[in-house]
Amino acid sequence: MNIVTFILRRLGLALFVLLGVATITFILSHNLGGNPIYAWLGKTASLHPQLAQAYAEKYHLNDPVWVQYYYYLAGLLHGNLGYSPSRGFVPVTSVIAQTLPYTIQIAFFAIVISIVLGVILGVISARYHHRIEDKSIRAFYLAGISSPPFFMALVLLIIFTFEFHLLPSGGAANPYLPIPTPITHLPMLDALIEGNIQYFLSALQHVILPSLALALITFGVVVRVLRSSMLSIMRSNYVRTARAKGLKERTVFYKHGLRNAMISVITLSSLIVTWLITGTIFVENIFAYPGMGQYVFQALQAQDYPGIMATTIVFATIIILSNLAADILYAVVDPQIRLG
Repeated sequence: MNIVTFILRRLGLALFVLLGVATITFILSHNLGGNPIYAWLGKTASLHPQLAQAYAEKYHLNDPVWVQYYYYLAGLLHGNLGYSPSRGFVPVTSVIAQTLPYTIQIAFFAIVISIVLGVILGVISARYHHRIEDKSIRAFYLAGISSPPFFMALVLLIIFTFEFHLLPSGGAANPYLPIPTPITHLPMLDALIEGNIQYFLSALQHVILPSLALALITFGVVVRVLRSSMLSIMRSNYVRTARAKGLKERTVFYKHGLRNAMISVITLSSLIVTWLITGTIFVENIFAYPGMGQYVFQALQAQDYPGIMATTIVFATIIILSNLAADILYAVVDPQIRLG
């Protein structure tokens, strides 16, 4: 199986999973109190019957279920995700367009911190296994893995904000600074492009704690898997052969051991993205960061079903794409995967 066929096959599976997620959200919307109009308007449906009737006609909610399902999928394909009652009936697509870039900023820095920290400590742990360095690192990452996101966020907030006053407690940037012109719609990147260094530095200070809170609960998985993989590889036959040829232990460890063990880190990347996406719901609320995680929490409180269903699909799409990217990278790094 060549790489193109492999990618097309994985892409087909990804689309099938996404269709399944969309179908599940459709089924859930039709089982909320027995009337799907509540999935579109929430509490407003009982307060404004004329508006409820207008929605029922617009979204074909009085037609048979299979007709509603067709228009539901057609609406998704056209980007019609409904209107958000918790945001004053602003289109959900507009709310996601405003909040998703902030979540991407947190997730980007979190995954960079998680992988860099995980690889460095994983290498040290494998290099000095069963010694004090290894035991200290294992205790450190076990504490992170066992901590829920909100607890880690509160600990960092107490230490870096209230105790040492090093970092801001919340928000995306200093509210008195002018927001950069939307070019890529990622505020930090837009600030760099237009040379708004003051906003970029402020946004960087505000993103550190939320990203670090997410990274500290995920990096331990990288450490654990990388350490285990390297110790297994260092006992393999080709490593023994490299040693028999007279290669230095340092060369054997980093060139043969670490290089092959990094394949496991690639497979972990998709899982890390999943944990980061779900963790933003807690972290963004604690740090008052205006991302999509905060919007999900507000939508849940207000029974904003269009927002809940739309963000579910968006989160699922991000997770599916991250898994697809991991599969492709895995196939590029290890061509034998394509034969399976």
